[in-house]
Order: sequence, then C-alpha cells, then structure tokens
Amino acid sequence: MKIKELRRKKGITQEKLGVEIGVSGAAVSDYERGKSQPDLEKLLSLARIFEVSVEELIGESPMITNDEPGVYVQGNIRSVKNNISELYTQIPFISVRAQAGVSKITHEYCDLRWVEETYPVFLPITVINQDSVAIEIEGDSMEPTIRDRAIVLANNIHGNDWQYESGGVYAVLFGPGKFVVKRIRTNDMRSEGQLRLHSDNDLHGTITVPANEIHCMWKVVSKIYEPVR
Repeated sequence: MKIKELRRKKGITQEKLGVEIGVSGAAVSDYERGKSQPDLEKLLSLARIFEVSVEELIGESPMITNDEPGVYVQGNIRSVKNNISELYTQIPFISVRAQAGVSKITHEYCDLRWVEETYPVFLPITVINQDSVAIEIEGDSMEPTIRDRAIVLANNIHGNDWQYESGGVYAVLFGPGKFVVKRIRTNDMRSEGQLRLHSDNDLHGTITVPANEIHCMWKVVSKIYEPVR
C-alpha cells in the first residue's frame, strides 16, 4: 500500500487526509503502517484524492496463498478479500474540467466519446448500466442535498422520455455548451415547450430551458463520493 508515499507527495498531513475520507489521523497512520486496511470505499476515495488508480495505490500485489483463494497476507494482517477488479468498474466521468469543454463537442445521441476520464464505482452498492456516468458537482447550488465537489452516479434518459421526467435531480446538457445539475419539480415540456431547472439552494435561482435546446439528460440516482466538512 503506497498511501504514505502518495500522501507525502501530495503534501498533506495524516489528519487532513483522514478528514477527506472520513476517518481519524490515527486510522490513516494505521493504514500506512499496515496495522489495518481501508475498505473498498476508502480505497476508491484515496485513489481519487491521489489521482491514481486503485491498482497503483495498492502497489505490488500482496502474497496470495494457493490453498485459500481470496486470502492474502500483508505484514501481520491476514484478510479475506475479493479481487479488486470484481468489486468495482470504471464508468465515464464528466469532471468539472470536462464540463468546461462541452461547447467544443457535438451532442448527437449523447455520444460520450468526448469524455476522456473514467471513475471507479463500487459495484455492490450501485446499479450500473451501459449508459451510466459519474458526474462531479461544481458549486453550492444543490446544497444541502449535494455538496460542492461531490461525485454522483447518473443514468441516461432517452430523448423520448425527457417530457415525463420530474421529481428528481438531473444533469442536463443544453444550448451552446451548457451543463448543469438541477432539480426538475414539474415538467412543462409538453404543455409549454420548456423545462424549468431548480436549485435546492435558495440563494440560487431557476433556469428555464426551451425543450428544443436540450441535448442530453441524465437522472442522478446516488452519490458515489461526497467531501466531509
């Protein structure tokens, strides 16, 4: 496990790293000394913070016994673990950086070939389909529901179904390169030919989008990561 090496390279303390992943500084110290192991959710968070893959974070594979598949020994710790690749999958990641570049791409059929990044998602707690994406939230317009820099899982909504969607949080790509995550309270696309997108934060307003300017829509179904405050 390369936590100590990557943490020092990043220039952050054990206490600060602990806050980021929701544990104490002492727990981070235990991870670094091999006294305990982070669970998969913590591994994914650490990989995101250090901007490396889970495999890179783990480093060289621990010694695996031949007679007990899935059992490994690292230092004095003996644990039962599944293969990491069996527990998570990589899905397209629409980061804040990617959102800033949507004006440069075409949106025919919501083709995601313009998305260059992927994000690891823990399989047992999420429902993934071939159209699922991870989206990084920018700003506080959806607080307290979703915090700034949270990462959410969203599923693509087919264009024929946009007019029926309401009562949830959605990512909408519209107009000349506009990408937002907002709430749809009521859907007026059929009656008024437009869609109102609402912020959960009262300090932010409502966006009204003509129906014919909407390119893509995804429904947010769960949170993958949210920073601790």
